[in-house]
Amino acid sequence: MGNEVTTAELHAHDPAAMEQLIDGLFPGVALRPLPMFRDFVLRTAVMPGLSWVDYTIDWAGQGRLASPEQVLAFTLNGAGRLEHAGRELPFAGGVLFDDASPVSVEWEQLHAQGFSVDRAYVRSVASSLVGRPQPSHLFTAGDPIDAAHDRLWQDTARFVRATMGDHGGRLSSPIMQRSLLHHLALTLLHTFPNIVLADLPDLDVRRAVPVVVRRATAYIDEHAHEPITVDDVANTVGLSTRGLQVAFRRHLDITPSMRLRQARLDRAHHDLLRADPHATTVASVARRWGFVHLGHFATAYRAAYGERPTETLLR
Repeated sequence: MGNEVTTAELHAHDPAAMEQLIDGLFPGVALRPLPMFRDFVLRTAVMPGLSWVDYTIDWAGQGRLASPEQVLAFTLNGAGRLEHAGRELPFAGGVLFDDASPVSVEWEQLHAQGFSVDRAYVRSVASSLVGRPQPSHLFTAGDPIDAAHDRLWQDTARFVRATMGDHGGRLSSPIMQRSLLHHLALTLLHTFPNIVLADLPDLDVRRAVPVVVRRATAYIDEHAHEPITVDDVANTVGLSTRGLQVAFRRHLDITPSMRLRQARLDRAHHDLLRADPHATTVASVARRWGFVHLGHFATAYRAAYGERPTETLLR
């Protein structure tokens, strides 16, 4: 697969073929009896660490919606009943499956859009948030904290879905892919109840000193060309992600993500100054440095350098 996002639209009427398909997308998930298919169409988009699916399905039965390697999170819209680990979950909005507790389902024309997120990556993000290792299974409930967090999840899901599905062919930059995966993992940890939110440690603000900020900015400048995130910066300097945010706000009055974005904008400026305008496009340079939305890139670029990216390229 490499760095490309692969997309597909699959039509299936054979239950055995669909079982094989589900096993491939969601290792460890078990549904019995198999779903009933009514002109079943499934759309997918897959990149390293993250896959997205969209389908409408009828099904009544029991099974397990969990994977040892993945955290599954969905947005549901339909009619029926869904019970997981002895608790009834909503049939509209976000639901998450993090363990192998049994699920009992009755669905009628359920429209499901969901994500399969690499469990090890979600764990690494959680560990960075609190500054200490976290267990593999983090989530304590399958429905969002409240209605506001449900809206946050659905807004994020729409953004990630559109980016993977509509722009997947252009989502080839490792920086862009890592940023998208990180954004989704953070949203999961802020949306659904979990042990990280329940046990955030007090920030050791005494360690948020200028020397730590200097080390962090040096790391950002040296590694901006790599698909690093703020979590990686925090781990390098020995702070939790929140501790790093406190340090940057205190000493630079910006966030670490803003500083990383500035560094990558500088690299894009450097590339445009030296590029052959007949062989290079602004879009290719922006994507190389992790800027998904070209309009936002152009606005930030003009604010920083006083001219449009195309003017720099054609200079």
